[in-house]
Amino acid sequence: MKERPFLKIAFFLIALLGGLNFLAIELSLYWTLWWFDILMHFLGGFSVSFLFLYIYAECLVEKINLSLYETIWLAFLSAMLVGGLWEVFEYVNDLTQSTEAYHLDVVHDLLADGAGAMLASLLAVRVGQRP
Repeated sequence: MKERPFLKIAFFLIALLGGLNFLAIELSLYWTLWWFDILMHFLGGFSVSFLFLYIYAECLVEKINLSLYETIWLAFLSAMLVGGLWEVFEYVNDLTQSTEAYHLDVVHDLLADGAGAMLASLLAVRVGQRP
């Protein structure tokens, strides 16, 4: 059976995100801990990037080796795409109750998504599973 570390890591992180989100809603962590939203966006960018790297490497192009630069861009753009769509979802459904201006919250959230993507791409290259 083929080893798929990207897929395992991505599903573990997505399950962790789901569990943390459930706890955060039940315990009002998004409104009581100022840093919790940043942590969730960081983990979101990290997990989305791993999932996109897996889909790209295993399903679309079958074992092509990208450079470090290309891996970082793929991870970063995937996190920005999903993070941007999430911000639109939050805005449309009036889910933001930030104490700061909304545009600053979006910037912080996208920066955290991008930081997670950068860590995911560097870890992917380090593990030797570069797509």
